Amino acid sequence: MHCFDCAEQNVDRPAVGTCMDCGVGVCAQHARPDRRPVTCRMTAGIVPIQQPARVAARILRCSACAQVRTTVAACETQGGRDC
Repeated sequence: MHCFDCAEQNVDRPAVGTCMDCGVGVCAQHARPDRRPVTCRMTAGIVPIQQPARVAARILRCSACAQVRTTVAACETQGGRDC
């Protein structure tokens, strides 16, 4: 698999992973590492609950999806105004 962003620039570079959101191949230059919280299923009596784990999973995003995530996060901190 080759990097999608590089291919758009007519560069042939192998991918080191795939984007968590859109699934395109990304090279080391275009990959944006991130962390995703992990939850553990626990039981409190008879009711199952999701408990955050102490570690986060490592994920990769392409530069386009990373930018969308940043924009959405900024919009959510503003309460959804002017997005």
